[in-house]
Amino acid sequence: MVRIIQAVFYFSQIVFLGLSIIDGVHKRTLYSKTNMFIKSRYCIFMKGRQMMDMYEKLKNKLENKDFAICILGIGRVGLPLALSFAEKNILVYGVDKNSDLLSKLRKRIMPFIEEGAQALLDKSLETGKLVPTEDIGLAVKKSDVIIVTVGTPLDIGLRPDYDQLKKSLEELVKSLEPGKLIILRSTVSAGNTEKIVIPYIKEKTGLEAGVDFWIAACPERIVEGRAIEEIKTLPELIGGYCPRSATLASTVLSILGPDKKMIKMDPTSAELAKLFTNVFRYVTFALSNEYALLAENYGRSAHEIIRALNDDYPRGGVPLPGPAGGPCLFKDGYYLVHDLAFPDFVLMAWRLNEAIPAHVVNRIKKGLQEQGKQLRDEKVAVLGLAYKADIDDSRYSPSKRLVELLLNEGAKVSVNDPYFDTEPLDKALLNAGVVVLATPHSAYKELNPKHISELVSPTCFIFDCWNFLDKKSFSEAKLPILVFGEGP
Repeated sequence: MVRIIQAVFYFSQIVFLGLSIIDGVHKRTLYSKTNMFIKSRYCIFMKGRQMMDMYEKLKNKLENKDFAICILGIGRVGLPLALSFAEKNILVYGVDKNSDLLSKLRKRIMPFIEEGAQALLDKSLETGKLVPTEDIGLAVKKSDVIIVTVGTPLDIGLRPDYDQLKKSLEELVKSLEPGKLIILRSTVSAGNTEKIVIPYIKEKTGLEAGVDFWIAACPERIVEGRAIEEIKTLPELIGGYCPRSATLASTVLSILGPDKKMIKMDPTSAELAKLFTNVFRYVTFALSNEYALLAENYGRSAHEIIRALNDDYPRGGVPLPGPAGGPCLFKDGYYLVHDLAFPDFVLMAWRLNEAIPAHVVNRIKKGLQEQGKQLRDEKVAVLGLAYKADIDDSRYSPSKRLVELLLNEGAKVSVNDPYFDTEPLDKALLNAGVVVLATPHSAYKELNPKHISELVSPTCFIFDCWNFLDKKSFSEAKLPILVFGEGP
C-alpha cells in the first residue's frame, strides 16, 4: 500500500511538471497550489506511517519480551520492580545516584529487608539481567521502556517535593529518543503527568506524547516487605495518555504476572486512585484511633469492642487502633488536598494521627505521677523504631516522633529495634522506669516478662501502643501494662 501511494505521488509530480510546461505560465499557479496540497497530504500520510511503524515495532518487541527497561530510582519501590522484571528474563538498567546503594547491589547485598529479594538479586546479577548504574543517559539510550520510581517526599513546609522527579526528568530528556515508552510509578499530585511531565518533555525535546513517544501513569500500590509477592498479583492502574500508551504499558506490566488485571483509565484518574487508596486507609486509621480515645474516656477497651463489632458482621471491617505513619500514609493526604481552598477532614485525620505520640507521652506522665514521679530524668526504653512491624524503614515513623517528645520532656531515652543499629535489648531495658512497645515487631512476642522484670526498675510499667503483649504473663512478673485505647 505504501509503495502504491509513493508511486502515485511521484507520478503526480511528473504530470504537474509536464502540465505546467505545456499550459504556460498563467496556469502554473493553479498547478502549484494543487501540487502543494498533494505534497502536504503525502507528508501527513508518511508521518502517520512513521508513527505507526514506531508503535508497531515497540509493541512487537514488548510482546516478544525482546526489550530493555531503564528504572530510574531503585529504592524500596524501584528495586523490587527491577528484580521482578529481571526474573522474567528482561534486561534491566537500575539507575540511582546513591553510590552506596549501587555498591551494595554490585556486592549482592540487599540494601533493605524485602522478602524473597535476596535470591532474585543473586540470580539477576549472575545472569546479567540487572545492571546497576549511575549513568542515566546510557541507560535511557539502551532501553525501550523507562520507568520512573524516584521518591516524592514532603518538603519542610509539608508541601509536595518534586526535586528528585525534576532532576530525573532533566537527565531523561537529554537522551530521550522517539519510539520509547515512559511509565510513571512515583506518587504525585493529581494531574502531574498531563500538566507537568508531558509539557516539560515537549518543551525540552520537541517530542509529542502519543506520537513520538508513549506515556502512562501507573502508580505503585505495593506494601513494603511483601513487594515481590504483590508485584506479581496486584491489579495495575493503567493511566495511559492515549489508547496506544495504555496498550504498551499493559503489555509491559502484564509480564510480571500472567493473571494480573490491567485497569485502564486516564493519567489523572490513575493518580487520584492511588491517593484515594492510601488516604482512605489513613482516615480509617484515624477514626479507629478516635475510637481508642473515646474508649479510654469511658474506661473501656477499644480493642475488645472493635473485635466484638467485627465478629461475623458483614459490615464490620473496622481496623484496630495504633500509631499510624509511614512514607505513604503520612504524605499522600497532602498530595491530595494541598491546593484545596476549603476545609477538609483529610488534614483533620492527619492531625489526629500525628497527635497520638503526644497522647502516649501524656499517659506515661500520668502513670509516673501516680507513682509520685516525673518524666524528667526518668529512663524510658522505647521498643521499635520502624513505622510498622518487621521492616527496616523509619521514615515518618510515629516511634521517632515519640522519642523526640520524650527527649523534649527531659526523659532519658534508650531505643531498641532488631532492624536498626540501636542499643541491645538488655542494655536498653536496664533500670528503665517505663517501657514503651512502640512497634509490634514479631520478635517482641518472644519477650520474657520474668527476665525483663530483673532488668528494669522495681516500679517499672509498660505502655503497649498496640495491645500486643500478653498482659497476664507480664502481670505475673509484676510488670503492669497500660494500653493505648484502653481506659483504667
